[in-house]
Amino acid sequence: MKRAAILLSAFFILTLALQTGENVAAGEETAVYLPLILDSTNPPNPEPMTEFRGVWVSRFDWTSYGQPANPAKIDEIVQNVASAGFNVIFFQVRGIADAYYQSSLEPWADRVSGVYGQTPDPLWDPLATMIEKAHATGIQVHAYINVYPVWNGGSFCDTPPDDSVAPTPLYHQLLNEHGSTDDKPNGLQWTTSDDVYCGAYMRGTPASSFLNNHLIAVGKDLVTRYDIDGLHLDHIRYGGSSTSCDPVSEALYGTDCFSDDDYAQWQRDRVSSTVRRFYEEVVPLKEGLWLSAAVWPIHELDPAWNFPGSPQQGNLTYYQDSKAWLANEHIDSISPMIYPGSSYNDCDDEGNYEENPDPTSSDYWIRARWQTLVDDFQGDRNGRFIIPGIGAGYCSFAEIEARIQMARDAGTAGHSLFSYSGLLANDYFDDLANGPYVETAVVPTITWHP
Repeated sequence: MKRAAILLSAFFILTLALQTGENVAAGEETAVYLPLILDSTNPPNPEPMTEFRGVWVSRFDWTSYGQPANPAKIDEIVQNVASAGFNVIFFQVRGIADAYYQSSLEPWADRVSGVYGQTPDPLWDPLATMIEKAHATGIQVHAYINVYPVWNGGSFCDTPPDDSVAPTPLYHQLLNEHGSTDDKPNGLQWTTSDDVYCGAYMRGTPASSFLNNHLIAVGKDLVTRYDIDGLHLDHIRYGGSSTSCDPVSEALYGTDCFSDDDYAQWQRDRVSSTVRRFYEEVVPLKEGLWLSAAVWPIHELDPAWNFPGSPQQGNLTYYQDSKAWLANEHIDSISPMIYPGSSYNDCDDEGNYEENPDPTSSDYWIRARWQTLVDDFQGDRNGRFIIPGIGAGYCSFAEIEARIQMARDAGTAGHSLFSYSGLLANDYFDDLANGPYVETAVVPTITWHP
């Protein structure tokens, strides 16, 4: 077919050339119009679709506690992510007020150097390496930070960070700024029992101006020294419904915690104020920079949904009013974390995933509930982007593929998978490349920044 098209084109050109020669010999002006030959065997490349395809790469995905990190892991991550067809990496650079990059504000993470506060030997910078490798493949890098955690919880609750390392750990900076009461740091979140809240993390109080100024300084440092494409906020919430009754909060509020109905809203305003400051003070420092946040999967429960049990709610349990951030235009995108927080156990003997509506199941977020929450956030997006989270640990890739299609059908700007290690364990990179990511996609453009 291709050879026939070429011969036909040559015939037309020869015929017109002969005709033109005759007309010129007769002294006539001529205009030659060559036929347009379309080669159907090589159609023009179509425009790529527009879709945010993100993957979270947490510090737990590629490092080990107390062990020096391996730079080769960054190459592996980028290679796998690029081969799958992703276009954005949420790369964690801050976990417990520590740094996975060269920082003059916070100490090196022990998961980078092997020892908390110690410079890697030989010296290398995970964030700089990730940016270099990812950008070379056309993948965006959004620096992902845990906002309010200042130290580990659990077995570390009675073991604060070493105060001799440099830079001085934020835990000790808050202690120096706000003091302590009965040996309890005033600048941390407290419970209604007047104990320092210590779940998965110890958290700084959002009522501290010192803490907020430090967070904004960290954001500015990242944006001005690294060629990041976005800043992604995680753990930007209180530790629970009974926090925070710290002395800093009560002094700022003017009375005891939860002494009236306005206290909960006051706490929401503290968190929202932190988000607003990032948007107003950090985002303008780089053209096109995204500000995004990972948010609690349920903003506020609608009884009509008939969700079983008593699920926690971002706005009521954690004072995280993510819909207000959208309404007030203080964020570019939010990613509801609609995925299990632990391992996936709902698999049969052959390794096939089976949806289980039981609220005690490892996956509370069955497809129907996942869709309900995506639709809820999408309905209140106020022109901003909703990038719903999808779990990566399903034993059946069909579950991931179904949720990607559901997000597309809902009209979201894209989606993000949590997390890299789940994809790696199940070897889902080829499934993505040959399935929902077979068509190339570009990241949506933010049009509302000044």
